[in-house]
Amino acid sequence: MALLESAGLCGGRAGRREALAGNDGRQPGDPVKAAKAIVDITEAADPPLRLQLGADAIERVEAKLDLVRRELGQWRHMALSTGTGEAV
Repeated sequence: MALLESAGLCGGRAGRREALAGNDGRQPGDPVKAAKAIVDITEAADPPLRLQLGADAIERVEAKLDLVRRELGQWRHMALSTGTGEAV
């Protein structure tokens, strides 16, 4: 329990609300532009499954993709070793 408390994970709903309230209005980006982008994407013929809004979101996704690609390269041999040998 002490570990959870020190990590700030025992605050329950009140703790989460407090943390969110402390960041309210401090998020990067323009909420009006974000709202317009969300509305615009609903009218797209082929909308993306996921829509990243803002440079911070793009950076996080690109970092995650880099990590996944490195991990895939490192463990590809193991993943492929579990196949039946038949072409897919």
